[in-house]
Amino acid sequence: MLETLSVTILSLAVFGGIINDSWVHSPKASGGPGDSFFRNHDGDQKAHQPITAENDYQTDVDRLIALRSHPDGELLALANELEIKWRKIDWNQYARVMMHVCSEISNRKLNDLRMREQSEHFAREALSHSSMFLWEYQSSLVGWLGYRLSPSNAAWIRERREKAELWLQAWRRLEKEFDPTFDVNDRKQLPSMRVTPPFETGLPPGTPPSAIKDPKLRAQYVAAIAENNKKSERVNQQLPLLARGPSFKASAEHWLIGCYSLPPARNAELKRLLEIYLRDAGARERIMIEVEKNNK
Repeated sequence: MLETLSVTILSLAVFGGIINDSWVHSPKASGGPGDSFFRNHDGDQKAHQPITAENDYQTDVDRLIALRSHPDGELLALANELEIKWRKIDWNQYARVMMHVCSEISNRKLNDLRMREQSEHFAREALSHSSMFLWEYQSSLVGWLGYRLSPSNAAWIRERREKAELWLQAWRRLEKEFDPTFDVNDRKQLPSMRVTPPFETGLPPGTPPSAIKDPKLRAQYVAAIAENNKKSERVNQQLPLLARGPSFKASAEHWLIGCYSLPPARNAELKRLLEIYLRDAGARERIMIEVEKNNK
């Protein structure tokens, strides 16, 4: 039998702490791989992320923050160093570091075109590895892709198309990974903080499987732990999609409509990209209607 987590607590966490309209440009200071909403506390389970890596991550974030009063070149040099470093360590931590990099660069000089180009450069570099990290980080990084940077129309056409594809790749992944059958209020779909061993053992929740001498009962317990871990993985994947998906799609629509309403018009190109990337026919139609109206 499993200790069932309170649905009320879960709902408060999802709708009180995760949803935030500023998520696109607000990288997390903590959390990430190994910091999932549900941690497995069973004795034989190991943490997914070594504590040393998490500490190293925070140290590097602090290094970025410490350069706020330093010359731009020092910040950009550290950004390059961290981009190379974290690619070799952990992809989710890499994405989180890059979110901080983009934030520190962009917030340094809000109207400085060169610094905006640099923040977009690092966002694009990170997004070139987006299949290696979680969707929630991909969806945050595309938020750093702003409007027109290129001075010439020819360069702007290319820039717009490339950025549009990055937004649409994140949207397509959201559509692919989101499970409409996931119900945060269904207790049967939620994991337990600890799995209770078979009743016959008389052992408390969270006991290591190795403590159970009977091989049949131990096998039952191991299977229950594995099933609970699957539920935990599903919840940890679906919560960001559920919480952030709607606001991300609204932001993506706004970006696509805004950029493709700027000259030179490329309505046919946009229509083709939408058909390639999006299953949502309603969203495709809404975007095209607005762009065609604006381009008349």
